[in-house]
Amino acid sequence: MGTLLSVAAPFIPRIYKVEPEIKVMATHFIWIWAACMPIHAYAHSTYFTLRSGGKTLITFVFDSCFAWVVSVPAAYLLSRFTLLPEEVIYATVMLLEFIKCVIGFIMIKRGIWVRNIVKNEV
Repeated sequence: MGTLLSVAAPFIPRIYKVEPEIKVMATHFIWIWAACMPIHAYAHSTYFTLRSGGKTLITFVFDSCFAWVVSVPAAYLLSRFTLLPEEVIYATVMLLEFIKCVIGFIMIKRGIWVRNIVKNEV
């Protein structure tokens, strides 16, 4: 899907009536999203694996808290206190999702996600 999106990226902004510079920037953002798709897919799969094991608090932290504790502050700090181009800031914030991948991998590997929700009564 990332490959298809990256191929379609130059054509998607053409449906909007905006300046050429905006179309170029939008194409770059779509390419960044397409490149980060595998990272996001893995993060989502770990998120739903944890959720299927009954760890709803962890999934809340994965879903909501991560955005407000990591992604939003990083975007704010990078946009206000650096001279980085918008595309680099966007890519950096998108790549922060890798942190969730590492945490999710560790939790799944350790079996933290498994929770017995059925009692065996003999």
